[in-house]
Amino acid sequence: MVYLSPLRGAPVTASAPPSAPPSLPVAWLGVLAGLLAAALFPPPPLRAAERDPYALLDRMEAAWKARDADGYLALWRYAEDDRRRQELEYVTSRWASEESQLQIERPMEFAHSEVKASAAIFSINEPRARVEQVVFTLRSHPDGWVVVDRVNVAQIEGLVHLSLAAQGFRADGAVLRLPDFEMHFRRGTLFMPPSTLGPTVLVFVGEATVHFTPGPDAEKEQLRQFCGRTELVEDVRAVFVRIHPADLHHVLVPALLEPDPRSEAARSAAQRFFRDHVDDTYLLDASLPRSPWWLMPGVGDTVATFPTRRGTLTFALSQSEPEPLSLFDRAHRRQINLYAPGGDVVRYDEDAQRDVDVLHHDLSVRFDPEHYGVIGEDVLRLRLVSAAATIRLRLDESLKVISIRSQEAGEHLFFRVRHQDSVMVSLGALAGTVGEMTLTVRYAGAHRPQPIEHEVLPQASTPSASAPEVDIRLDDSLVYSNRTAWYPQGSADDYATASMRFDVPAGEMAVAGGQLVSARTEAGRTKVEYRQDRPAKYLTVALGRLQEAGRRAAGEVALTAFAVSRLKTSAAERLDQTAAILRFYAEEFGPCPYPTLNLVLLESPVPGGHSPPGMVVLSIRPPLLRGSLRDDPASFPDAPDFFIAHELAHQWWGQGVAGENYHERWLSEAFAQYAAALWVRHSRGDDAFRSMLARMGKWALRYASKGPIHLGHRLGHIENDPQVYRAIVYDKGAYVLHMLRQIVGDDAFRGALQALQRDHRFAKIGSDDVRAALETASGLDLRAYFAEWVYGTRVPELRLASRSHPAAEGYRTEITVHGSDLPGPVPLEVAVAHTSGTSVRTVQLDPQGGTWTVDTPGAPRRVDVNASHGLLARVRRD
Repeated sequence: MVYLSPLRGAPVTASAPPSAPPSLPVAWLGVLAGLLAAALFPPPPLRAAERDPYALLDRMEAAWKARDADGYLALWRYAEDDRRRQELEYVTSRWASEESQLQIERPMEFAHSEVKASAAIFSINEPRARVEQVVFTLRSHPDGWVVVDRVNVAQIEGLVHLSLAAQGFRADGAVLRLPDFEMHFRRGTLFMPPSTLGPTVLVFVGEATVHFTPGPDAEKEQLRQFCGRTELVEDVRAVFVRIHPADLHHVLVPALLEPDPRSEAARSAAQRFFRDHVDDTYLLDASLPRSPWWLMPGVGDTVATFPTRRGTLTFALSQSEPEPLSLFDRAHRRQINLYAPGGDVVRYDEDAQRDVDVLHHDLSVRFDPEHYGVIGEDVLRLRLVSAAATIRLRLDESLKVISIRSQEAGEHLFFRVRHQDSVMVSLGALAGTVGEMTLTVRYAGAHRPQPIEHEVLPQASTPSASAPEVDIRLDDSLVYSNRTAWYPQGSADDYATASMRFDVPAGEMAVAGGQLVSARTEAGRTKVEYRQDRPAKYLTVALGRLQEAGRRAAGEVALTAFAVSRLKTSAAERLDQTAAILRFYAEEFGPCPYPTLNLVLLESPVPGGHSPPGMVVLSIRPPLLRGSLRDDPASFPDAPDFFIAHELAHQWWGQGVAGENYHERWLSEAFAQYAAALWVRHSRGDDAFRSMLARMGKWALRYASKGPIHLGHRLGHIENDPQVYRAIVYDKGAYVLHMLRQIVGDDAFRGALQALQRDHRFAKIGSDDVRAALETASGLDLRAYFAEWVYGTRVPELRLASRSHPAAEGYRTEITVHGSDLPGPVPLEVAVAHTSGTSVRTVQLDPQGGTWTVDTPGAPRRVDVNASHGLLARVRRD
């Protein structure tokens, strides 16, 4: 069984063909009678064999188009007498359709005496259609090539033409009911397709009310950010729904409705709403007869679109997804809610459901940067994980697929699902097999890359008083990376090795991760080749007027710097610093995952960075550029080396080891943020480190209520405020790692992180894997800490009370701390400042609180707790 994904979380099933021939309806009997005679009294072969195998395929298609049974069957040689009858029955059933089309992909070569040719059979019986994937076996006989076998490998059911019947139904009092979602139709008319298709579309016009209340607390908060409440209640006047016809009785109560005499008045409004939204989901983007065609939703899946005062929203139920329930704003690309029923935290690996594992890319791309032109060919070595008839690749919709071929099966059929950046590829003769194969994808188009995933995205504000009144021209560059699918790849980031060849205009350079094999300029073009021998999660290339700025060795890592002209000196100066940071990280986390690292410095209006496998890209803002930058959770101006340290840490955290889904972004960003903070402590001392913790804590406390760390990149998404994401995932996440380090100890913490790098190199992990590594290293149970700090939003609050009195050798101060929202015992620093200095003591604070005494030689002046910022907490004095 193959799952196609026309909408995120809305699969369509392409099932294996039935083992027995389908029964033939009465309407086909006339056609069958004429063809049956050909089976019982076959005529002499009509030039049955062909010296030219391609001519044989041409004749097959021509006979199919003409519905010429004699001509088609004459091309066959049958091993069994009954085989001719079976083939006649097969073509009879297909030709009984209103329209039937056979398209055979030509094999790359006929080097052997037997060749398999993939084909598609498209059959139409309005309003339905079906695509079958078949494989013909061709064999060379002494008198030429003949057909000896046909195997049906899969069929895609559920292609439909959508329309609304003229008659509507009274919907007064009916309810559309889905998990956590109800739409009450107070008064109005419900339109459905003609009975020949069934109720796969429901269009309501009238008066209705939507009630939606997500279960998880984190999702309630996301909804509150969208509409101001934890429940969505909206009056609506129309809704467009897609379901599988078999689900009508499950989602609509009551499902039996009476004809509505008001249909005529409501029909035009229903048709308008239908036309506005019918192309939003399940639309097949393929050159098929009578296009466009829509796909039938899977059983149990629902998509409901309705206009509100906050814009048009869509609620979807997608049974095959780990998080089946979603509410989103399609027009503004806002994912408001996404979760599993029941409110439990979902733990899953995005690779678990994949049907293909990409092992190697042999990629060749010619770029025209001025027009964003891309002409590419990627030879992908794949491992088919499970038996399937179709696989899904990602490729940006702006890039047109020219051909898909394999040595094993020749040309492959493929189609695209609109708005999904996906390509569905028929495996043809390889259907149902597992193991390795090689797929060659040729593609081209105009594709402008999105800006790289900046680690810092401060907003340029109005010019400051000291800013010069002139702008400077920036040296433009392009970075093709993981923000768009600029080359064919799996459905999720997939570790693979790569050989890369890039062709750019003379005067420009292409820089990628991995070892530079060659670079030469000829005939007005520069051609470079890279080899990435270590598995990389994705491929990246930077294009521009880049020049090599220098080389260094950092232990076993070979460093090379590239930069635009104005930054060449700066790039060279950063090499020694980069080498020192890499050596420090190797001591903390183990060997660098990649033996070659290319550092690229580009110019940009805002500073930022990106750290693909074996490569670090830094966007540098020229100091003479007008405007100023606002403060940001990821910006530490007092530690200028922090930023590059963060980016370099991603070679371990994000590339060497990666998060298993979007919830686990903190395993990349928080770990890199904390690694950079450790570098600052190593290079600048404890005071700089504590200052950094204080700054991180300020941002984390400001935005802590916006959602848990585990919400990942959805944090700040609804309000379009990336600072929320960085404050929680970067800063709070880093602070959580620091607190865990205080709990388990330095040695256990370092050992756990090195074990994660050693045991999961070039693999994906989850928060549970981090917890397990820390528990193994320390012998502690950390479940409560992860539940509160990673999956929750509450921040500990400490209430401080103290009293002092003279003692035998000075003064004794009694310190009492009451805690709330503490998941377990935590280390706490208590300090008493006195006339002779400061006395500091580290104690264990239990969830219920505690009392301690500190003796000082001088009179106490001030009592503090958590002054070194070891705990992310709010402190209040009684």
